[in-house]
Amino acid sequence: MKYPSFPAKNDPEYKLHRILEMFPGVLTWTTLIGAVAASFFIPLFVAVLVILYDLYWLIKTVIISGHTFVAYRRMRSAVKQNWLKKCQEAGEYDGLNIRNIYHLIIIPYYKEGLEILEPSIKSITESNYPLDRVVISITCEERAGTEACSYQEKLKEKYGHLFRAFITNVHIISPGEMKIKACNANFAARRGVRYLEEEGVPVGNVIVSNFDCDTVVHRQYLAATTYQFLVSPKRYRQSYQPLPMYNNNIWDTIAIVRVIEISSSFWHMVESTRPERLVTFSSHSMSLRSLIDVGYWQNDVISDDSAIFFQSYIYYDGDYRTVPLYIPVSMDATLSTSFFKTIANQYKQKRRWAYGIESFPRVARAFLKNDKIPLGDKIRHLGIMIEGHFSWATASFLIMMLGWLPLVIGGTRFNETVIAHNLPVITRNILTLAMLGLAISLFLSFFLLPPKPKKYSRAKYLIMFFQWFLVPFIAPFMGSLPAIDAQTRLMLGKYFQASWVSEKVRKE
Repeated sequence: MKYPSFPAKNDPEYKLHRILEMFPGVLTWTTLIGAVAASFFIPLFVAVLVILYDLYWLIKTVIISGHTFVAYRRMRSAVKQNWLKKCQEAGEYDGLNIRNIYHLIIIPYYKEGLEILEPSIKSITESNYPLDRVVISITCEERAGTEACSYQEKLKEKYGHLFRAFITNVHIISPGEMKIKACNANFAARRGVRYLEEEGVPVGNVIVSNFDCDTVVHRQYLAATTYQFLVSPKRYRQSYQPLPMYNNNIWDTIAIVRVIEISSSFWHMVESTRPERLVTFSSHSMSLRSLIDVGYWQNDVISDDSAIFFQSYIYYDGDYRTVPLYIPVSMDATLSTSFFKTIANQYKQKRRWAYGIESFPRVARAFLKNDKIPLGDKIRHLGIMIEGHFSWATASFLIMMLGWLPLVIGGTRFNETVIAHNLPVITRNILTLAMLGLAISLFLSFFLLPPKPKKYSRAKYLIMFFQWFLVPFIAPFMGSLPAIDAQTRLMLGKYFQASWVSEKVRKE
């Protein structure tokens, strides 16, 4: 079964799709408005709910902190492994071995300059993997202009001889295509497939990676992916997800962005330890055979990060999973030419990620038609999707306002109760304990940082420490608000017609 597209207005499923599309936004707004109304009409109930909710977040914080620490230890162990040697020692599985497995690496880009693109290509050349079995297919959007499209030719001239092939492409948007990364990636992938077929390389022997153009891969990444692919009996039913780190320019960007990007890395580390929840995000890899089977990346989805996982999951009737690779890949943190432009771009990036909830109605529609996927698995995936985006949009606002809202608008009668007098103390104490999770994040964040550039003094470490005290202010306005924005747009049918491309800026 194929992943559903957006239905036309005369399609019988259009109304169902719209209802499902509106559900996350309606749930979020009902919760936020309901919290205010309930604080006025039933403040005692809200006060009890606040205490229970804060306890829930305390427990969740402890659990998340534990997962983060486990992921960090696994990452430290994984990067020390000689994965190429492990591949060589593994021998042959089903006719596959280290000598006949190839990598097709897709790098779509728009207007990014050589200062962004070259470190990505250079990192691949430094991989602990034979480059004569690596094919690069890099693709520029034609609408970016002649100068932007010339960058890939310069990279080919400098690095092309190191690889099995270095394919450059110019993607012209066809009728029916959106201005999104997925369409560009599909064009690059098909060009790569054409080359491999001409060379007589079976698609079953190829791992395809779809990288953001700023992705700097760890030298062990290709070998580690190859090992997982080689030894798994279900290699054609798996995606491979590294740990995304935003370290390329983390020292150069502003404190607010650093907290957001490092927190995003922590979240993906946590998810890596829970493979039953794990879906693909940003740069990832999968079997080329699987990619062809599912029809490449969906060409009408703005946020394609997790969509390819669900395309595969639905196509293979639930027999598909994402394998965590505890190997980091580094990408750019948001940075622009001014403080306020950086803030604006960070907001847009978070909103684009939150727009990923657009997959919910498509996945739900597919689940309704597929009787081969167990009901429990359907409920689990839809529940994780809704709970994640719901918490993203509401949690920080609820924590921020529910502790005092019943006291302000609950009326004199409520304010005279024992629970009203104790509510601020109880919530403060619970949230103070929950701050231990923040302390663990602060501690681990220093171990995730790349070496400090020489242009910065040691005083920069103090800034890196004190920036975490911004979390209570950042979470509502740069975390929840973009998610509410994205859900509201979908709820009202105000769709994005093109993917917003994050501006990439590097300081000298």
